[in-house]
Amino acid sequence: MDTKLLNKYIAGDVLPEEKKEVARWLKESEEHREQLMQLRHIYDATVWNANLKEEKPEKKKTVTHYLRTSIKIAAVVAMLAFILHKEYQEYRLEHSTEMQVMTVPAGQRASLVLADGTTVWLNSNSILKYPAAGFHSKERKVLLEGEGYFEVAHDEKHPFIVETEKYNVRVLGTTFNVSAYPDSDLFETSLIEGKVTVYQPDTQNEVTLQPNEKVETRDGKLCKETFTSDHAFLWRIGVYSFKNEPLEAVFKKLEQYYEVRIINKNIEIASRPCTGKFRQKEGIEHVVKVLQKYVGFDYTLDEENNQIIIY
Repeated sequence: MDTKLLNKYIAGDVLPEEKKEVARWLKESEEHREQLMQLRHIYDATVWNANLKEEKPEKKKTVTHYLRTSIKIAAVVAMLAFILHKEYQEYRLEHSTEMQVMTVPAGQRASLVLADGTTVWLNSNSILKYPAAGFHSKERKVLLEGEGYFEVAHDEKHPFIVETEKYNVRVLGTTFNVSAYPDSDLFETSLIEGKVTVYQPDTQNEVTLQPNEKVETRDGKLCKETFTSDHAFLWRIGVYSFKNEPLEAVFKKLEQYYEVRIINKNIEIASRPCTGKFRQKEGIEHVVKVLQKYVGFDYTLDEENNQIIIY
């Protein structure tokens, strides 16, 4: 990086594009950040010395005058050290890449409150990654693998972003549900309160949701529709609820929730609508037995290969 540009950056005399260029350079390595701090020390010392030279010293100085001058110099040095330390700590926190990870095993659920006051519920077989030192950048960003229900603390200056494998969700303060399990074609975001934007990074593909609207992927595209019931979010209290959902879609969700493979060899029942509620703690085999009575099929449980085969 050009030293002249770095000095301009330190002096606060850069254009917006130059500022972005320096910011990108700083993110590349810790060595770059240390180089900037060294230049900052040199710059501050130069400015301080220049200010001292502007004062014309008297020919005769008393001991008291020297003492007062020394105290002033010590105070300036202490102030500079404090400012540099504070700026470095803020910079370190803002650019910290250390993430806290919360993992929820199959067949369980969990909740937590983030540093900004946002409450998150995580469904079975889900992972949430969030800054270990709290939110200190312009965006409050977390990474989700699986399904999460968010009650986001309102903050207009710091948007809350949920990153998933396929799409991101951006909000200011609202309540919504995101289902984005990896290695799955399913992606769904439902808005309960507030306003959210679902978008694909680096593309123009985005959808804005109002309360009681949801968006899901169909053939690789985002499709929006309305919903009237919160039955799909009962998993927060340990209940899996399905309402007129095709049995094949129910099987896919059960695979995600219980980390088991379900092989359906009975094509005729794939599109059968299914309605029902199941307690998470009752387990996958109980759910399959209930569905067996409701729909009518046979199945075998292959524990060795962790799979259920439907006939």
